[in-house]
Amino acid sequence: MEQQGTGDLDRFWLRDDVQQQLCDWIDAALEEDRTDEDRTSLLFSSAPDQLCRGVVSTREEGIVCGTAAMSAVFKRLAADCRTACRVLDGTRVESGTEIMTVEGSAVVLLAGERIALNIGSHLCGIATRTARLVECAPTATILDTRKNIPGLRIFQKQAVRAGGGVSHRADLAEFPLVKENHRDLIQSLHPELVGDRQAELTFIRDTLRSGGVKGPIAIEVEDEESFRCCLGLEIEIILVDNISPEILEQWIARARSDDLPLRNDQIEASGGIDETSAAAYAAAGAGRISSGAITHSAPVLDLTMSISGGGIE
Repeated sequence: MEQQGTGDLDRFWLRDDVQQQLCDWIDAALEEDRTDEDRTSLLFSSAPDQLCRGVVSTREEGIVCGTAAMSAVFKRLAADCRTACRVLDGTRVESGTEIMTVEGSAVVLLAGERIALNIGSHLCGIATRTARLVECAPTATILDTRKNIPGLRIFQKQAVRAGGGVSHRADLAEFPLVKENHRDLIQSLHPELVGDRQAELTFIRDTLRSGGVKGPIAIEVEDEESFRCCLGLEIEIILVDNISPEILEQWIARARSDDLPLRNDQIEASGGIDETSAAAYAAAGAGRISSGAITHSAPVLDLTMSISGGGIE
């Protein structure tokens, strides 16, 4: 699980793998928009080398993420574009804040405007919604999920980190998360485990360990018996899914009264959690809260770009 910090947020955009994926994302967007065939560019054919200045600003309060990606859009269109990122990832800004400037020809700035704003508003929106969830449940770690747009995961997870959240896992190889479908299939293949939670969960743990898993194991539970068995087996992450905070609090209280080993940072709540319920889950004892909504349902942050004659100050 990846912790974030100011330095980490800045260094993200310098990584070779990130730069390659960012170029691929931008190139696909430029091709989709047919930017090299923009018909409005005919209006500026008499002054193709006239420099213009673009300023990207916010129209609402939020958390910034992705100015480096927006800058890269214009650089892909013209390598000699000059850009300046005014605000770093993770910065909270007010409405009207200038977050980036770019200097280049009118043709380049107009061609890249919408793509840059689409990328920036999407990433800023994720960062902003994540920050709201962090504010609602400050005692818990807010985690993202794998509910991402395919191909954009690393950028959406960067936005979560910019908002104060933490990456749950980057991919299926990072650590095993045994969910309901896994457990149902295991029981269909091993009928001797049906109805015996202790045997089933022991089988899962031992099979993964014997297969070479040395890091954390996460198991999703939806009933108290499975929850208690996972505690007894010292499963590192117990994903309590679609259980109300009131029920979760009761489970935790009974486990503690029975002296079962339990740490708050071991308990992860999930299942439709948003700003209205996060605080209740944290109060119930969940040290981890995972939310798909912060990536798949975050509203964009409203950004605008104004273009005028003149270069970067």
